[in-house]
Amino acid sequence: MNQPEKPEQTVTCPNCQAVVPAGPLCENCGQPLPARKWYSLKGLNAAEIFLLILGSIMLLVGLVAV
Repeated sequence: MNQPEKPEQTVTCPNCQAVVPAGPLCENCGQPLPARKWYSLKGLNAAEIFLLILGSIMLLVGLVAV
C-alpha cells in the first residue's frame, strides 16, 4: 500500500522573504532561519498556567529534599 507522504514544512525567510523548507539556514540566501518554540502558553488560561508553575515548584522541592 502507498502511504501518504508527510507534507514538507516551509517557512518564510525574514531576510529575503522566500518560502523555503524548514531548516537551520535559508536555501536562497544562506541566512539563519528562526527556530520554532517547542512550547506555547497562548492556549492556556490563568488556572492552567498557575498549575504548571505550581507543579514545577513541587518537582523542584522534591528534588532538593532527596
